[in-house]
Amino acid sequence: MTDAPPAVPQKKRRGRETALDMVRTLAVVFALVIPLWFFGQASPSDSKKIRPVDPSETYTDYHSVTGGPAPTTPAGWTPNVQAYDGEVARVGYVHGKHYMEWQGSTGTAWVYDATGKGSRTGAVSAGGAEWQRWEDGSGHVSLVRSFGKATALVGGVRENATLAELQSLAATFP
Repeated sequence: MTDAPPAVPQKKRRGRETALDMVRTLAVVFALVIPLWFFGQASPSDSKKIRPVDPSETYTDYHSVTGGPAPTTPAGWTPNVQAYDGEVARVGYVHGKHYMEWQGSTGTAWVYDATGKGSRTGAVSAGGAEWQRWEDGSGHVSLVRSFGKATALVGGVRENATLAELQSLAATFP
């Protein structure tokens, strides 16, 4: 008598899963995703407050190297960024959802890059002085003015302030 080989159950073919299999898979995915989402939420105490900085050190360093004047903070604006790498000084100001920058250095070689590879598009009056108006391909406007060997730029590529707001900062220069 010959023994017949044991019957092996036929494997399910791909694409023949049942709805219950899909529900089980989704349950596993949600069991992983929901705790990650819950613990990834920002703390209620983590507010988006503007943290003001004192830009006086950056202004002083800029003036000692270039001899150029530095602006004063326009009314209603808060300085929240400052940097000076030994070449270009930078102070950022925020008011509501608007942002603008002042940058200053010697010469003008840095202006092209600071304006987002912009080009001179005319002149604008601010505080009784004439400033060069520069604009990049994205529509960002910058105002540039030389003070002896120092050059000041108001605007840049990160700003979203209006031209009038840029002029208000430019008008604070002596």
